[in-house]
Amino acid sequence: MASDDNEISGLSDDQLQILEDNFRINRHPEGTSLMLIAAEVGVSEEGVQRWFKLRMAKWRKEQGLPPAIGSVLD
Repeated sequence: MASDDNEISGLSDDQLQILEDNFRINRHPEGTSLMLIAAEVGVSEEGVQRWFKLRMAKWRKEQGLPPAIGSVLD
């Protein structure tokens, strides 16, 4: 698990741009899309999933939404 964290934190600007471009197209990639993104970026599918999860939480915060789907703020 620590290797996945290092894998994601050490991304180059080009890798981040690819991830951001894909995030704009589809915020929830699955299956083949996820595999292709991982191959293009050069990280594991798990690493890409982790990046998308964190990026989605950031996007939700920017939109004034709760950080997780289905959560309710009291």
